[in-house]
Amino acid sequence: MISRQLAACSVLVLSVVGFAPAIGAMQLPKIQSVSFSGSPGNYTATIAGVNFGPVPEGIPCNSCQPLQLQVVDLASQPAQQVINVTDWSDNSITVTGIAIADGDALRIAVYNQTVGNVGAWGGRVSRNKGTPHIGSIVASGSGQSLTLTITGSGFGDAPDVVGQNTNSPYFVFTDYNATAPGTDGFPWNAGFCGANDCNAVTIGYVSWTDTQIVVSGFGSAYDNGSNWEVNPQDAYCVGIWPSSSTSNGTTGGSIKCHKLPK
Repeated sequence: MISRQLAACSVLVLSVVGFAPAIGAMQLPKIQSVSFSGSPGNYTATIAGVNFGPVPEGIPCNSCQPLQLQVVDLASQPAQQVINVTDWSDNSITVTGIAIADGDALRIAVYNQTVGNVGAWGGRVSRNKGTPHIGSIVASGSGQSLTLTITGSGFGDAPDVVGQNTNSPYFVFTDYNATAPGTDGFPWNAGFCGANDCNAVTIGYVSWTDTQIVVSGFGSAYDNGSNWEVNPQDAYCVGIWPSSSTSNGTTGGSIKCHKLPK
């Protein structure tokens, strides 16, 4: 497993000698599909897509948490799973030993070190009845003015936080900062972050119905010089728990990922 520091140094060296191409000049990594086999507590995932980049040093690996590949169960957000990476090519990655329960929502992110950008995917092994369904996410703007309109079903009635800029146990926004690939390799979070440490970034709840949620703007510790900001070409994920949930983010959530346009 390559350390975060080594990944950062690699990006820095490329920039100094002038060989690091601009992000827009190269094809960005994209996860097109994820297929699962196995059983609860021990799933295998085949991740298909494009531009995953060359095989990172230290991969294949067993019982690892590589910088270049992240698997997170939404129920333990944002803790990274310990996994086995058995195969890596520019368009396919195989991961075994994913210890999630049947029906749990999870996000997978692939970091192409050459491009310095992330492709992200959100979904589940199988859909549980009663969980929210995220049909589409429409993003407009970026940075402090980013607005997301999420449509689907099963979001529940408007929680008390609507009209506020705050955290809640119903919504999490996860961003992979494309402008800081070597310093903060994987994501920062706004809104709810589960039982683990959060990045203290709040999010503005504009409206919420059973079929549509609109959020806009960030507050609190957003962009305080830390790389916690939303940029064009960032991969991002939205996780939602229904407003009726009493699990405090441990069960019943759904997640979907996209990339902001250039």
